[in-house]
Formats: sequence, structure tokens, C-alpha cells
Amino acid sequence: MAGFLRPDGEKSPLLSRRSVLQLGGGVALLLATGCAAGTKAGGAGAPATAGAGTAAGGAAASTLRIAVNSYISSWDQDFVGFDLIGLMLHKNVFPYMIDYGVKDVAGGRILDTTAVGPTFAESFEPDADNKVWTLKLRKGVKFASGNEMTAKDVKWSKDRAFAAKANVAGIYRLIGLTKADQVEIVDDYTVRFRQEFPSALTRQIQAIALYVFDSEEAKKHATDADPWAKEWFAKNAPTGGYFNVEKAVQGQEIVLAANTGYPGPDAPKTAKIRLSVVPAASNQRLQLEKGDIDIALGIAQRDIKDLKNAEGIKVISAPSNAQLTIQMSVTTAPFDDPKVRQAFAHAVPYEQIIANVYGGEARACKSFVPLDMPGYVDTGYPYTHDVAKAKQLLAEAGKTSVGSELVYESGNEEQQQLAVLVQSEARKAGIELKLTSLDPATFGERREKRNIPLQVTMGELWVNDVEYMLGTSFVKDANLNYSNYNNPEIEQIFEQSHTVVEESERAKLWLKVQEILARDVPWVIVCQPNFNLPVRAEVAGWVQPMDGLARLRYLSIAK
Repeated sequence: MAGFLRPDGEKSPLLSRRSVLQLGGGVALLLATGCAAGTKAGGAGAPATAGAGTAAGGAAASTLRIAVNSYISSWDQDFVGFDLIGLMLHKNVFPYMIDYGVKDVAGGRILDTTAVGPTFAESFEPDADNKVWTLKLRKGVKFASGNEMTAKDVKWSKDRAFAAKANVAGIYRLIGLTKADQVEIVDDYTVRFRQEFPSALTRQIQAIALYVFDSEEAKKHATDADPWAKEWFAKNAPTGGYFNVEKAVQGQEIVLAANTGYPGPDAPKTAKIRLSVVPAASNQRLQLEKGDIDIALGIAQRDIKDLKNAEGIKVISAPSNAQLTIQMSVTTAPFDDPKVRQAFAHAVPYEQIIANVYGGEARACKSFVPLDMPGYVDTGYPYTHDVAKAKQLLAEAGKTSVGSELVYESGNEEQQQLAVLVQSEARKAGIELKLTSLDPATFGERREKRNIPLQVTMGELWVNDVEYMLGTSFVKDANLNYSNYNNPEIEQIFEQSHTVVEESERAKLWLKVQEILARDVPWVIVCQPNFNLPVRAEVAGWVQPMDGLARLRYLSIAK
């Protein structure tokens, strides 16, 4: 499983708030959430910067070379599918009005999902009721065409999203935006968004949805059959983001040039970035070792381990919000008994897995809520490796031994190693496991049938909020609820959370959630492995994205 969010092809905006959250796939490419304060350039709501930064237009003259494993599937941000390379590029070449700041965590730098501030915008602030949000644009910002970015571009972009049923239209339903007329032009540099209800998710939804097209350029390529220029946008790179696309050769390379007109904080630190398509991980490794590329975004984990001691190469390790878990089917014997689930949770050798499988490059997580997610408490998962306790709980369930199948991804060395360690320790507690490796297609088929008693899962939530976590993973019929978990208290809290905006009140809800999940234990929370990136020694500035979409503007290289 590549991540907790997986493609499902659904793009209809005609979805309830609950169903959008439950989809979890292509339609719900969401970010992370915090409190609902406004964001103003240079003000309290602005994101922390990633260091001194380079002034706009002052990027270093060197070229950074990055290998990726595929070419972008479409240049149209509104209609791109589940294409991580494409989504990452869009984040860097489209003008986004707001974005996350940066913070230091466990020796690495990550995006700060609690600090969303203006980039191309001047400010983005709510009214007293957190229902009407006002976007103010900076004056004089221009697209590469020479057209000035104004409120008309914002309005056209959102009209397009709703009329053409773009991905973002489905996402907007989560914060009560369902119609184009809820987006109003106030003046040339001011746009107002009128939500149907207040939402704590607003800033983070807009952090991924509030990008702008050059509407004057778009209108030149619109036709009666294609009024929103979908065909033209799919094939032609946008302009006006942190970077402009200088060159794009289908299937081969994309060259980005720093946008010297970017008006916000943390301008690009590198003048030019060349992304080369290198599909094979082995070839990426070879090119990195020879110094032909500076960053390899498609190298296998086993190769990364070997490269840690390679001359001229360093492996950047950054904390990740990806969780490694083992989901237990609560409707399948023997895990339909909570005592057996608790016993199994105590049979897992957490410390051994962190040390032996990940070489210490992982963090222990003491809650179903991931580390670094608002609301996390370290009492939310009270299970440690304790074989004696596991035996005791099994006995309380009236059993001396149980058996089950444990399924993991074929070809995934980390999951295989984990499965072997868990099998060995669980056997000591009277839990006999049959290990089964499945290819992705077969794994997916069995997941759809919800008939796997124990399965290893690994991935990250692209919205760093417990409300989203519940909607994708723990409410009835949620897309990622492979454990078939259903608790009326969780359902009630989830529904209640939709319109609770105050951070302190949400924290109370999340504390109760963690108490319930700790008791019911539908999952084993193994750890949170770090994200490891092999680069040439001269590369600096990597910031780990909590949404999986690298901000290339922070990267630099000394040559």
C-alpha cells in the first residue's frame, strides 16, 4: 500500500461531507488542519520561514538535478489523477495563495501544518463566525504572460472548478463551499468565500485548493466545445508559481526556472531545477553514485541503506507522519474478541522492529493519532511488548492459543522482516501466525472483500487532523477501515466534529477518541518510520512535506 490515500478514480463534487472524507482517494487530496485563525503577510498567522531565505530573484545560479520515475500525466491541476510526480510539480509551478510554514522536529525540518500563511496572497482571514473568509491579493504580481494576477483570475479559477466538476469542487464541500456564487469579487484584489458553515479545516483545504489560473491566457484557448480550455491546459505547463516551466520534453525531462516575480516569503534558493525521467530505481542509484544527478526520488529502500556510507552521498532522514500498522479485523475470529486484540498488541516486538527493520530510523508512536498531529497524547496506545501480559489477556479470553493469517505486501522487505519478527514473538504468547505475501492487485481484491484477519498497512494521512483520520479510517464503511471497526461513540464524535472550530473543544473530542481506540484496539500501532532521501553531499534545505508534495523552493546545492 503506497499510502493511506489511494486512487479510486472518483471525482464527483456531488458528495456529502462524510462521503468525501470516507473516499480518501483521488478526490480527497487534502492537507492538514489546525485552528481556524486568519493568515496575513508578516502577521501572527504567517508561516515560519525555513531560514534566512533568498530574496525574490536572488536564487543561486547553480542547477539542481533531480531524477523522478515518471513524467507528469497532465499539467491541469484541476483534473490530474493520482499522480504524485504531477501533484508535486503542480505545487511548485501553480501560484498557491497560501501554504504551510516550516518547523524543526527530531533533528529534521518538516512542514508546519499548524502555521498556514500567505505566499502569493497578502492575507486570508475569517470573519468572527469563521464562515466568511476574505482573500486579499498582492498588487503587481504577474503571470509569465505579463497578465497581472487579480481577483478575476481567482473567480474564474473557482468558477471553472465548480462548472467543470474539478477535483477541488469535491474537496470544497468539506468546508461548505458547493456553488460558484459563494465566491465573490469584492474589488480587483479582494475575493470573498462564503461557507455554509464554519470549519476547522478551512485553512488547510484552501492550502491545497486555492491555486490560480491565468484566466486571460486561458480564454484564448477556450472553445464552444471546451469552454474551460481543459484540452489546452492538460498539455501546456502553467506559469506564475514558485517556479516557471522553462522546458518540458514529453517522457524525458522538465526544467524549472525560479520565478523572479514571486512576492512572498522563502523565494526559491536555486535558479534552475532539471527533473529527468529515470524509471528504473537501479539506474537512479547508478546516476547518483556517479554524480550525474543530485537527488533520486525513486530509489528503493534497500538501496538507500547501502548508500548511507557511499562517498559523496548523504541520506537525509526526516520525521514522517506515515504510520506502520497491523489492522485486525474485528469481525473475524479470533480478533472479534477485544481481549485477543489486546493480547496481540502486547505480543508485537516494537523496539526490535524499530532497531532491526529500520535501523533506528523510526519513531515509537503511543497513540492511534500520529505523532505531530494536533491532539496527539502519548497515553493513546498503552501497549508495549510484554509476552506475559499477552498470555494473561489470552487466558482472560478463555483461550490458551489462537491462530491467524498475517498478510503483507510481496516485494516489501521491511514488511517481510516485520512479519517474521511478529510471528516469532506472537508464537511465544500462544498466537500462531501464517505469513502470506500478496501482490498489490491481489491484496487490493482481498481488501475490497474485507476478509483479511491481520494485515500490515503503511501510509500517511494527507490531512493532518483527527476528524479526517476518523472519516477515512475508523467510521463505518470508511474507505481505509479494513478492520471493519464500528463504534457508536466514534460515529457520534465524528459527526459532532464537523462544525466544532475551537481548538480546545476539538482537543477534548480527540482525547475521548484516543481513549476509545486504546480500549478497542482495532489496530496495532507499530511505529512511524522516517522518510529517507539519498542526495549528493552538496544538497541542502530539504523540508519533509506532511502532504507528500515536496516544496522545491527550499532546496539548494553548493557547486
